Order: sequence, then structure tokens, then C-alpha cells
Amino acid sequence: MTDFLNQIFNGANAIPTALLLFVVLYWIIVILGFIGTDFLDIDLDIDADGEADLDVDGEGVEVSWINNVLQFFNLGKIPLMIWLSFVALPLWFIAVNLNHFLGFEAFLSGLLIFLPSAFVSLFFAKFATWPFVKMFEKLDEDTKAKDLIGRTAIVSSAASSSSRGMAELSYNGSHLRIMIRCHEGQSVKKGDQVLFIRKLNNRGEYLVEPYTSID
Repeated sequence: MTDFLNQIFNGANAIPTALLLFVVLYWIIVILGFIGTDFLDIDLDIDADGEADLDVDGEGVEVSWINNVLQFFNLGKIPLMIWLSFVALPLWFIAVNLNHFLGFEAFLSGLLIFLPSAFVSLFFAKFATWPFVKMFEKLDEDTKAKDLIGRTAIVSSAASSSSRGMAELSYNGSHLRIMIRCHEGQSVKKGDQVLFIRKLNNRGEYLVEPYTSID
């Protein structure tokens, strides 16, 4: 056990181990309901058919290829932390085993393994996250077809004006999980009841406010 801990925490494995611990800690905190699912998430609005241009010293530099790369690896199609989870685990497994096999223990030598391991992990994440891509696409389609305004739901992960959360409700026999945000200065925690006010954007987020029923 001691040898294993020394191996995963040596300099060569510092980055993949730190990344995996970060992901594990994030999901533990989310499960406990202390933060919303996008506390460290980043909204990536990617237009697969669009092009982005940067103006550097008066010259236009086309960066649309970045969109294509992100689309290819499914980044932006699902929440960032779900995607990162499927990158971190195989990256850690590959890097730790290769460094052990090659006898690498120093940080700089570990970088030689980290980069190709990360590249392989990106392809693993692309295929492993495909079911989630389909799930979120279907969820968005179903949500668009349903009128949620004026309905109530139970918060499953905390939300505020700056942090997106999730709320759950039943609709015509279906169990829905909807992304939510609150008014400025408001917040809701896991287990609270909320009222849907309006749809915020095309990503399926809804504005909600705390709701107390009158018995």
C-alpha cells in the first residue's frame, strides 16, 4: 500500500493524480448538495458551422478550427465536469502504469508520458461520453416540447444567480431534470421547492424562484 501511494504521488504522476483527485472531490461535494453541478463548469457555446476570428495586430486570425476540435471531442455538448471525469480517469491509469513500467519518478520525465497519455484519453472520452451526448440532446428536445412555466419542482442540486443547479419534477409520467438559475441575490438548496418563471436560453436553463405552497 505504501509503495502504491508513493508511486501515485511522486513527481512523475503529480499532474494526473491531482486532476483525478480534483474530479473526485468535485463530485463528492456535488453529491452532498453543497454546490451546483456547474460550480466549476464553463458554458461553451460552440457553433460547429460557424467561424471565429481574432484580430491580432490588425490581422485576422481564423480560429474556427478550435470549434471543430472541441466538437470532435464532445466538449461543449455535455457539462464540462462530466467530460473532464472521462478524461481524468484513463489519463491517470495510463500515466501511472507507464511511469511505473519505465521507472520514471521525476516531474519532468513524467511530462513525457503525460502528453501522449492525455491525447489517448481524449479519444477515450470522445467515445465514452457519446451516450451522455445523446442523453442531453434528447433532454433538450423533450424540454423544448414541454411548457414548464408556472410548474413547481424540487431542487436536486443547489443553484443561485451565478451558479446553475438542477431541479426535478414529474410531467405526464416522465421524470425530468431541468437546469435552473435564480434571480439576482436569490439562491436555493437541495430539497427546496421552486417555481419555474421563464426560460433563460437555448441550453434548457430556466429561471426559478423559491416557492411555498399554501395548505
